[in-house]
Amino acid sequence: MLEFIPEKIDRGAVVMNVIQTLRPVSNAMASLGSPVDGFVGADFVVAVHNWLIGTHLRYIVFDLQDEKEVPADFLEELMQLMKRVRIPFLFTGVMEKPRALLMSYDYTSKYPIFSSIDEAVSFLANKHPTFLNVPQDGISFGVPIEMVRSRLNGKGGEEDGEAVQEDE
Repeated sequence: MLEFIPEKIDRGAVVMNVIQTLRPVSNAMASLGSPVDGFVGADFVVAVHNWLIGTHLRYIVFDLQDEKEVPADFLEELMQLMKRVRIPFLFTGVMEKPRALLMSYDYTSKYPIFSSIDEAVSFLANKHPTFLNVPQDGISFGVPIEMVRSRLNGKGGEEDGEAVQEDE
């Protein structure tokens, strides 16, 4: 599964490290197979949305540098979220396939794709200097943001929103 771990870097900027782990999100998702197969785009975007609302950040920098395989539905859902929240979503360290997907969404008409975090932070400092001055006391740095299943996707073993007891 993918995890989002906020890190504080130079100039007080917050960067969301995107890291793929072998740890499943929950027992309900463990049966889905590989970490990439277990990715559910809407669930992650709900988590990112809730985190953004809770922290009051007015931008987000996704560092994909360590990830060779980024699920397409993750990026597609982020593009939809970016349209709704109308804040800069900046990407760094993007490999060829995710870059092509971002280009298909005409992402670069709004923001460039950055090769490094420093470039993204410099862009923010030049274009939106006040965005870097948002208080960060609600952010737990170095700790993955909490991933929850969205109500739309449901959970394994649930019907009509009610948990179903499984026989053991």
